[in-house]
Amino acid sequence: MRFTTLLLLVAATLFQSLPLSAEPPPPLNEDMVRNTLLSWFRQTNDHRPLEELLPYLDDQIEMFYPDRPEPFQGKDAFADWYRKALLRYFDETHHLEALAIRIDGDTAAADLIVRWERREWEPGAARSRYTASLSYQDVVFRRDPATGRLTITKKIVKKFEPTAPIFGGAE
Repeated sequence: MRFTTLLLLVAATLFQSLPLSAEPPPPLNEDMVRNTLLSWFRQTNDHRPLEELLPYLDDQIEMFYPDRPEPFQGKDAFADWYRKALLRYFDETHHLEALAIRIDGDTAAADLIVRWERREWEPGAARSRYTASLSYQDVVFRRDPATGRLTITKKIVKKFEPTAPIFGGAE
């Protein structure tokens, strides 16, 4: 009995001193990237609170838009941009039209075409207008080592191409 108790104490002590290692996350795959993008667009369509969008972004997120002379970088800059976008765009639909994904270890790159339809209000205008465009984008992801989640490190909107609306716009 004493030997068994001693053996159990030694085993428990050894077990407690072993480093606990979490299982590594599964390798990145196209479904993970696609699902992250679809979730991101659903959140932005619904104008979710900023706090719900920030976990999608790397701390040093870089975003480039053709209508901005300079890119912006970091979550604070994104927050400022998002607050302004919420005042200008509404009734939005982001619909993924085309997607090509490349994976390299814990990073991924996606080339995509997004149909972006929205009501747009210019400050001072008497009415909003419904517009639609195809947005040609490159998005780069990395797996966050702390959480295992995919985060967006770079988003480059190369161009907006006007197109006919299909989701709304009847005046």
